[in-house]
Amino acid sequence: MRIAIPVWDNKVSPVFDTALKLLVVNISNNREESRFFYPIDEEDITQKCHRIKKLQLDTLICGAVSQPFLQMLLSSGLDVIQEISGPAEEVLKAYIEGTMFQPRFLMPGCRRWQHRCCGKGKIGAGHRGKGYEKRH
Repeated sequence: MRIAIPVWDNKVSPVFDTALKLLVVNISNNREESRFFYPIDEEDITQKCHRIKKLQLDTLICGAVSQPFLQMLLSSGLDVIQEISGPAEEVLKAYIEGTMFQPRFLMPGCRRWQHRCCGKGKIGAGHRGKGYEKRH
């Protein structure tokens, strides 16, 4: 499995649309296998989406993201977990351990998780209001 987290100042970037780099992590058997940083400095979200698609990600964990960008990412088959905040390393560890869905990783002002997971339904049902299962 390959996940990515947009990083700014060692934290999850607060706005994905303006993020300049991704932390890309390969995970196998609930363990980090490898990682690298990947620049996404395109200003146009369409170009940024094409660049991200080349990474063959399974999941993107991010802060806020605009609706047009979110729809492009979802259309490319990517699972998107949005409105996440906190130190990137802590978020990554919590994701791998299956404990990421707790209030301390929720962006300020966000009340519920139900509307924040989108994609193929492997993590949660998002807008359908069902629970969140550990993905791996």
